[in-house]
Amino acid sequence: METSSTSEPAPRPSRKGRFVAIAGLLFLLFFLYRYFTVYTVRSGECRPKPIDPNLRHETRDAEGAPVSYPTRAGLPQQQRPLIVMSYNIEGHAELYRSDHIQQIAEVIRKYQPDIVGLQEVHRGTWQSRFRDQVGELEAITGMHAFFGRSYENFGGQFGNALLTRGTIVSAIVHELPSVGEPRTLIESVIDIDGTRLNVYVTHLTTWGKFNRSNRREQLECVAKHVASSRYPYILTGDFNAPPEAPEVASFIAARPAMLCGREIGVTHHLMNERIDYVFADWGWDVRSARVFSIGPSDHWPITAELMWRRPAGTLPSETGVGHVGPEKK
Repeated sequence: METSSTSEPAPRPSRKGRFVAIAGLLFLLFFLYRYFTVYTVRSGECRPKPIDPNLRHETRDAEGAPVSYPTRAGLPQQQRPLIVMSYNIEGHAELYRSDHIQQIAEVIRKYQPDIVGLQEVHRGTWQSRFRDQVGELEAITGMHAFFGRSYENFGGQFGNALLTRGTIVSAIVHELPSVGEPRTLIESVIDIDGTRLNVYVTHLTTWGKFNRSNRREQLECVAKHVASSRYPYILTGDFNAPPEAPEVASFIAARPAMLCGREIGVTHHLMNERIDYVFADWGWDVRSARVFSIGPSDHWPITAELMWRRPAGTLPSETGVGHVGPEKK
């Protein structure tokens, strides 16, 4: 006797399973796009200027450690603190938010900084709808701008930028050792309020602890560059790691500059970490440092108020910086 059997239909993938599969495929395609069009391996490239010891003043900080910084001879009396801002503007967000740069500019105008270091800035990329974010920020804020390209992609450019109400005397871009997305350091000379300053802007590699050794190499290179400064200097940047991360802790312990605001709080509200920084050489008097919980970016802007001379008889110290913020809006 023959028996007939009917096979059960194969179960259809669940909606959740289809979503996970599509998301995984999109991530793979995005990674392959980045791998073949953006990522690089660039190691050992660090060529700072020679250090002129005649332009450095050597002393000790409040903890007794030796530090040095450019001399302050001939600087005019400062009428008010210099306001320095560091701000990762998440420029690719303009792809889905057409007024993104307008909102970024409004944040900058609200706090009226004298110098701004910007990261994740786009010029003519598809992520920015082929707009020039540097030109737009320059026009809206009324500040002078310099763009430092980190890499080009399909005719557009991505990198860091500098804004200032002062005059940009000169600016160059240094390539940093990079594994993955290429990273750079802007070195500039600025004239402001009768004083000449060196201002640096950088953005270190991402991928957390997996790229920790590369960030350490980048920070070692940054330290060499700022140590060769001829003028009082400021460093702004997104380090993509918190102060307690080994590579950042080593940079701070080496004392190429002092951290402005050791306890200012979270600067990347999605990661819930402080990864954005303002550093100043040991000759500055840091009056305040704070983070503002405002703006369209996934990073919040941070500011430091600086006097280019410390009060007579005081030692350079990070611990004197008060914790103010984050400001709730």
